[in-house]
Amino acid sequence: MSFEIRFPTRHTDSFAGTGFVHAGVLLSLTEMAYAAFEEHCGISKPESVYAVQRATEVTYQAPLRWQEGAVVAVATLSASERGFDQEFEIRSAADGRRIARFVHHWVWFDTEAQRPVPLSDEHRRKLLEGGSQLNPPA
Repeated sequence: MSFEIRFPTRHTDSFAGTGFVHAGVLLSLTEMAYAAFEEHCGISKPESVYAVQRATEVTYQAPLRWQEGAVVAVATLSASERGFDQEFEIRSAADGRRIARFVHHWVWFDTEAQRPVPLSDEHRRKLLEGGSQLNPPA
């Protein structure tokens, strides 16, 4: 099951006065969507532990005008003790057209200890379920 969140986009998000949302803004939207996804799933971790991308792949399908807004769907593809992979599909909030697909390969990193944090069975389960147990379909 995937999690979706909507974000407004602003004229300041556009690239070089083109009116189209900058690729860096799309990347930021995926990071904000992950934070909302984590909260939605009821995941808690120490304040010094952050999700960090170790690799990202992206495919762009269409430009997004700043006036349209964006819907980001998040789905966890896989999770192990060493990290997890997630797909972020960005669509236009105005017409549903697919804008881009990001796949982030994440690790949790403890900034105080300066090392990766293994994911517990419970955290892996919550990431894979995507909060589906918290909000079952109607």
